[in-house]
Amino acid sequence: MKDRKATALLLAAAMVVSMMAGCGSEPDAASEKDSQDSRNQSSSAEVVESVEKEAGESGAGSTGENGGQEGGLAEAVTFPLAEKMEFTSFSGMNQSYALPDTLAMQEAMSRANINITFDNVLSADLTEKRNLMLASGEYPDMLFKSGIELADLTKYGGQGILIALEDLIHAYMPNLTAKLDELDGWQYLTSPDGHIYSLPGISARGESGLYWLNKKWLENLNLEEPTSLEELYQVLKAFKEQDANGNGDPDDEIPYSLYGGDYYRLLQYYDFGFDRKTKTGVIDGELVYIPTSDIFKEYVAYMAKLYQEGLLEKSSFTQTEEQQAATGQAGDVYGSFWNMGAFLIVGRDNDDDYAALTPFYEGIYPIITGINPGALAVTDACEHPEVLLAWADYFYGEEGGILTWMGVEGETYQMAEDGKWEWITGNGHGDDIATVRSSATIQGMQNHPSIQPDFWFEMSPEVDADEVYLNNERQRIAALGKVPLPMMAYSEEDNAEIAVYKTDIDEYIDQYMAQVCIGELELESSWDNYLATMETMGASKLAEIYQKTYEAAVK
Repeated sequence: MKDRKATALLLAAAMVVSMMAGCGSEPDAASEKDSQDSRNQSSSAEVVESVEKEAGESGAGSTGENGGQEGGLAEAVTFPLAEKMEFTSFSGMNQSYALPDTLAMQEAMSRANINITFDNVLSADLTEKRNLMLASGEYPDMLFKSGIELADLTKYGGQGILIALEDLIHAYMPNLTAKLDELDGWQYLTSPDGHIYSLPGISARGESGLYWLNKKWLENLNLEEPTSLEELYQVLKAFKEQDANGNGDPDDEIPYSLYGGDYYRLLQYYDFGFDRKTKTGVIDGELVYIPTSDIFKEYVAYMAKLYQEGLLEKSSFTQTEEQQAATGQAGDVYGSFWNMGAFLIVGRDNDDDYAALTPFYEGIYPIITGINPGALAVTDACEHPEVLLAWADYFYGEEGGILTWMGVEGETYQMAEDGKWEWITGNGHGDDIATVRSSATIQGMQNHPSIQPDFWFEMSPEVDADEVYLNNERQRIAALGKVPLPMMAYSEEDNAEIAVYKTDIDEYIDQYMAQVCIGELELESSWDNYLATMETMGASKLAEIYQKTYEAAVK
């Protein structure tokens, strides 16, 4: 058996080396070779060394009981394949584009000589259709950009529908293995049963949204950037009362605007790392469930003051993002708001009037890991999972990351005069950048299996100044932050219990905050009843699960 594993590993090495050669772009000049060399994450020698090291340390390489064919690898996994291989996939769409219609996916399949038949589903229908499909017993070889989260990965992995991938990753994915080692990222993919059931999307560590403050209004009123919540209140009050946009109408400014789900964002500026998903924070070494703490009572009072003094937009508890954007792009009316990019709310002509509010406390502001499970999962229907994973490993090198994020050089992007890269529009893939990204790349909406390439951050501001500005602001804020919690690996039982409590509790918290803010409830007289209702709904049980999981993670 050891001999067979060693042989399998050597074949895997040869396969990946061949894949990198076969999946690379055609060299036609020395400059292209230099460019390609700088983007490849693993050389052929490094691939062989990595796989041989795995053979020596763990004996990995056999596909194991979930891995399909233990022998016969030589005929199956050399890229490009001698004979085309067929696979099937359930997948989300790139906006209105089906994945096989995107240039990047066509290129990725062509280079490996595989064909994937995609069942493409709109984002709004992904969860329902995915779960119905898996429950039916009739499912494809893989889930690609399907939006599946760790809880469901654990559930369907435990049922044997999704196969464990950790041994296959070590054996067939040197690029991903190296990246996860570098980032200490294995923990973020591992289910409580110790198995990994999906490949990740890996982006730069950053934030889940930025608080954009109108710096032009600050300049108009000779104000400094606030460094505390009290100073922020004073700034918002000045925006409201002093004709901050300078148009002569003192009543058309909206100092602070929110839309659904963003009600707790300012907790990110407190003196502890607030985790929005669990609504918890580590304070003096202890995990605290914030919605039942005095901290939250203080926060609700702050938000109610903003609303009742006209500093928080009246429609904040009812409007959608689209409605907010319609207001933001109709005129110079917003003093601050939350979003991934300011241009999504105020438009590309006005987004540079806004800057992300600098965190009040360095090293605390909550950022995301950048490692997102669920990008690609393989089912037990797949006869050759090693081929799919070896194919996907290309995306975790710099060159493959460029393909998934940017498309094909000369088709969708090119080198600009300033030595950076720029998008190509009007070349058959769309007349604007948004269409090019949807029709020709694999990024967008759901997590996709790849790394965000370093080259992405060398974008030319001459073509997309908005994206460059956004990247710079994201990196600036991320450098001041920290991931607030360790990997919270819930058991299947705990996930089921969280599902029972969390949705209703979160909706009740939203409702309570809105009622206090708009004046339907008075905070002091309603607080005890709020806590009692939270207890009845199971908030303490939810907090216990978080506490238990946190304690296990930090041991």
